[in-house]
Amino acid sequence: MNKNMRLKPFHLSNHQGHAYMINIEEMQAHPIDEKTADLLQQVRDNGDSFSISQNKEQLQAMGLLSQKQKKAAQKAPKDPVPIVNAAFFLTQSCNLRCVYCYGEGGEYGHKGNMEEKTAFQAVDWLIEQSGKAKKIHIGFFGGEPFLNSPLMQKIVDYARKRTHEVDKEVDFHATTNGTLLDEKQINFIQDQDIRVMISFDGPREIQDVQRPFAGGKGSYNFIVPKIKNLLAVRPQTHGHAVLMEGTDPQKVKEALQEIGFTEVSIMPASDCMLTCDARNNKSGRRNLHNALELLEQEADRWLTGIKARDSRALKQLKNSSELYHGLLSFSHKSKRYFPCGAGLGLTGISSVGDVYLCHRFVGMDEYKLGNIFDKHIDRDAYLKSPITFVQECRDCPARHYCAGSCRYDNAASTGSVFKPSEEMCRLRRREFELSAYLSSRLDEADRAFLQEEDIVPPKPCPLDFG
Repeated sequence: MNKNMRLKPFHLSNHQGHAYMINIEEMQAHPIDEKTADLLQQVRDNGDSFSISQNKEQLQAMGLLSQKQKKAAQKAPKDPVPIVNAAFFLTQSCNLRCVYCYGEGGEYGHKGNMEEKTAFQAVDWLIEQSGKAKKIHIGFFGGEPFLNSPLMQKIVDYARKRTHEVDKEVDFHATTNGTLLDEKQINFIQDQDIRVMISFDGPREIQDVQRPFAGGKGSYNFIVPKIKNLLAVRPQTHGHAVLMEGTDPQKVKEALQEIGFTEVSIMPASDCMLTCDARNNKSGRRNLHNALELLEQEADRWLTGIKARDSRALKQLKNSSELYHGLLSFSHKSKRYFPCGAGLGLTGISSVGDVYLCHRFVGMDEYKLGNIFDKHIDRDAYLKSPITFVQECRDCPARHYCAGSCRYDNAASTGSVFKPSEEMCRLRRREFELSAYLSSRLDEADRAFLQEEDIVPPKPCPLDFG
């Protein structure tokens, strides 16, 4: 065998008796029979040039052999990565007391409202930090941001004026608990085209326990009519739920869909890193068995829907299943180098103008990057991809799908923003494997159908800040 040939990294997996191989570097998945699975297992276990050369033709046919190349020296970017997205903490207070809140009841260690001067400076700061980028994104966050809705309206006006002056665009998004969505606020959201995500945990018995008002009263009956009023004019509004131990994620998704949400996401609760009281003692709640079980079921629903050409079922899955993101990754052969934009294109800005790694870290000095009234932002530590230096990520077959997991969840679970928790690794790795399974079972007609129905759109232009 040519000594310059190398074996590309691969991963073997199985679902419902179907074995498949994942070419990690190429983000491709191929179904394999038992004999091929045994061969690949042998080659992987031995790893010597003899076993590789002995099976050269088969390995080449599966795209697992390539010419060795010298590793190129990693070049520092000529220009700093622009910050284009910031969560503005209009208020660090909240009218709910969610049992899993990582922000100390929305106060984030420093209760208060953002002032107009700070807000306008934050807009100017973001414009400057965005560099050559033609568009910025402003998020309204809290606490509950609509507690300070007059400032929200002023920011929209000011940001539109300032971006027009410098030939940029701006869009707005808000994360809210939905309690203050009266007719006036809904009209404002609609008139200003603000994308909204509502945090809502599903069935009444779960929502009332997990997201009560500050006085302890349940919030379900109060909020649901407001959600429906917003959905009547903004049907694309996103519903997001947090999962505690023992919660059935499918039940939560169905409850959100019954209310009227077409776009739904769920996320396991993370530990609180601020000083939390006894109500936030969440020991053991990271048992993700139910979430893993739902992934297995959704993989089968995806494949059944594709083979049956059931567009309606597939579009519902597209808007609610975590496997959709993996299916896109394999369809487009796309690779990630960062788990999210935290510290890169995204930051969180506190009510007093302090800049943090992302909105989840507000109030924690260790993750403070600077202040909007200063020029210097210290984020060098976050500009290097975790898959290049974190052992757990570097050695993980799902490294180009996950790229390191949520930095807040990492810090809350392991003490390091870079080191992910074992439970989340297990969850993301299975998402990766099941997405690869789906990809391996699709033929050209299946792929054409998914594109025709705009379920898996064609690959976009390759723009990756990583």
